[in-house]
Amino acid sequence: MNNPQVLQLCDIEKSYKIAGSKELKIFEGVDLNISESELVGIIAPSGTGKTSLLSISGLLDKPSGGSVTILGQHSNSLTVNQRNSIRRNHIGFVFQSSNLLNEFSAVENVAISKIIKGFNFQDSLEYAEKLLSQVGLENHLNSRPLELSGGEQQRVAICRAIVNGPQLLLADEPTGNLDHENSKLVFDLLLEMVKQKKVSALIATHNLDLIKKMDRVLKLTKAGLIDL
Repeated sequence: MNNPQVLQLCDIEKSYKIAGSKELKIFEGVDLNISESELVGIIAPSGTGKTSLLSISGLLDKPSGGSVTILGQHSNSLTVNQRNSIRRNHIGFVFQSSNLLNEFSAVENVAISKIIKGFNFQDSLEYAEKLLSQVGLENHLNSRPLELSGGEQQRVAICRAIVNGPQLLLADEPTGNLDHENSKLVFDLLLEMVKQKKVSALIATHNLDLIKKMDRVLKLTKAGLIDL
């Protein structure tokens, strides 16, 4: 029996209007199915649109053509509020920059997503503490982002991405700003947390050593995705 499809992209294309009536086509014909608990890696040369593809997959942006289906729900005709609801309840994001809130501590940065969803304040903090301890940050719970190293900030960002139990995790060069040692540490932690929580993941990276740890690897071109 096949695993349920968490993300389905069908004939996705993306283009942008430039001078006059001209359009710049980034990619077209992108088809992708990601099953439950599957880890899929994407490699792509600069300018081929991997960030755009991840944004489309996470309903942060709309495709110029094609359809996006998440957990069986077609997204093309959804309202803004419905798209926001799917992101909030089912999708986690990790970016190249941690994008943490500098005015909040590490534990608050992780807990805030649960609090916004209506979970009990103290319960949210306790769960955030548990996640941060699992990635070795038990001594930095009350540290502000600027007091943390780049690798530590990304570990906080990973915890924030999975704190609400998403079914899909999207990561865009999550170790791109880190040195080799920290890249390996953060990436291994990311994969460990994803597997532990049985999350499906689409991860874009230029690091060929890290990409080998995926279930599947695809290359994004202007003509679509190619299996490697």
